[in-house]
Amino acid sequence: MNEPVPLVELVRSGLREGVHHGSVVVLDADGSVLRALGAVDVPMYPRSSLKPAQAAGMLRAGVELPEPDVALGAASHSGEDGHLERVREVLERHGLTEDDLQCPPDWPLGTAARDARATAGFGKQRITMNCSGKHAAMLATCVQRGWSTEDYLSPKHPLQQVIQDTVVELADEPIAVTSVDGCGAPLFALSLRGLATAIGRIAAAPDGTPDALVARAIRAHPEHTAGTG
Repeated sequence: MNEPVPLVELVRSGLREGVHHGSVVVLDADGSVLRALGAVDVPMYPRSSLKPAQAAGMLRAGVELPEPDVALGAASHSGEDGHLERVREVLERHGLTEDDLQCPPDWPLGTAARDARATAGFGKQRITMNCSGKHAAMLATCVQRGWSTEDYLSPKHPLQQVIQDTVVELADEPIAVTSVDGCGAPLFALSLRGLATAIGRIAAAPDGTPDALVARAIRAHPEHTAGTG
């Protein structure tokens, strides 16, 4: 099947008033397909759901970060004060500032954090963008490896090449299209099956590997992976 299928029906007093279409794939621990519905082998943009694989690529490139910063590097954080403090600490440890972030200025992703910043008189900032932790980790990788930071988002940059190779290996399929994500980083098109394969491999990675560190950091620090609640 190459098209999304009806997955959810909204029924009120016996009348179907809406239908949500989509695609679902469930993999076994060995990566085999247990259930598939819809367009599971058609390329799509995973967007932020691919962040754990991007973080794995940074670790494979050799970056050394504390576990909370690894979690933040794989996060769509809500922009709370604790997130901003950690992003600043990562940047400062590597001789960088908020001006080195190349993600676009944005409001915090979390409603409470956004309202608090607006009430305090702040506008959109790069550091409050939900991908700022990933960008700080990318910059840290570049500094530790001696790579340039000015062009760290270029698909041809050594960092992005390592991340791309990591994604391809984890997903066990080639990248169909490379575009640009909303945060400015390269955006890789994969199938839903490929995304599930990649995340499953990270979740089940052997101890002591870079991929396992990503999974452990996310499990141990959900407050940095997302936010309060």
